[in-house]
Amino acid sequence: MEYLITGGLGFIGSKIIEKLSNEGHSIQCIDNKDTYDIISKGNLNALIEWRTRNWKKDKVHVIDGDILDRMVCLKAFKNNPDTVIHLATYPRAKIVDRDPINGIPKVIGTTTNLLWHATKFNTKKFVYISSSMVYGDFVDGTKEDSNTKPTNIYGEAKLTGERLTKLFAKRDGLNYNIVRPSGVYGPGDLPDRVVSKFFAKAMNNETITLHNGENKVDFTYRDDAADGIIRAANSDVANTSFNITAGNASSLRTLAETIIDITGSESDINDIGMQSLYPMRGTLDISRAKDLLEYVPTVSFRQGLENYYEWIRQYTGKV
Repeated sequence: MEYLITGGLGFIGSKIIEKLSNEGHSIQCIDNKDTYDIISKGNLNALIEWRTRNWKKDKVHVIDGDILDRMVCLKAFKNNPDTVIHLATYPRAKIVDRDPINGIPKVIGTTTNLLWHATKFNTKKFVYISSSMVYGDFVDGTKEDSNTKPTNIYGEAKLTGERLTKLFAKRDGLNYNIVRPSGVYGPGDLPDRVVSKFFAKAMNNETITLHNGENKVDFTYRDDAADGIIRAANSDVANTSFNITAGNASSLRTLAETIIDITGSESDINDIGMQSLYPMRGTLDISRAKDLLEYVPTVSFRQGLENYYEWIRQYTGKV
């Protein structure tokens, strides 16, 4: 099968390509390294080398370019991919909220360009990677059909991407699935993510500051997120939205306490109780993904954090 994967050098996309290429599938990967320069504080090339180390390289063709460029898209679609998995986005919600003039086109414009090409090249399925932030504030047990009320610009942009996907599908007969992940973490992540920041503080015995420690995140291990997305891409089920998460949220305080315990740190926790731009969240209901995709998360919260800690210890200063 021929896949087109955007954001394929990224944290989740690189794992998806690792799995698919080793199964013998051919993959066109579009990514724009300039985007990572916005957030990367380490050796970007070394990190990408680590993320792609287990790819079956003869099955993957990487196109370095901006998806907003129609010529880049034409190049990527030249082999008529069966399935498009669209992960590429502006790298962080907070950056989109602070810089919406550049951020919104990256989220919405890239999606529009890909959808247009997918319909012209008769793509069989389009998988749009959205975000749990489309729900806004939500409680434990939130399902895919729950109200979507984003509380930040990034969530609104992602929800617009979902609506565009459905509109193109209705107009042109394109099959799609929408995936809403949450709090993905694990080896190969960037240092500016919340789990990474907490580890950095703990490993230096520095105070971990929380902006409302009772706020929850349905933290999802990288391998599980990649597996769920692949299942959404390969399933006969179409035109459906899926929560792809661990299905078991933890508070930010629990995250900090667990990281302190794993690292043996002497760090204190300071909860200043301020609301951030992130919504109040809980556990997402993943029963639809379990029933229709046979998706089952395999890595527990603590095991995932322990795996990530071992990776940080091994690769600190190298990536």
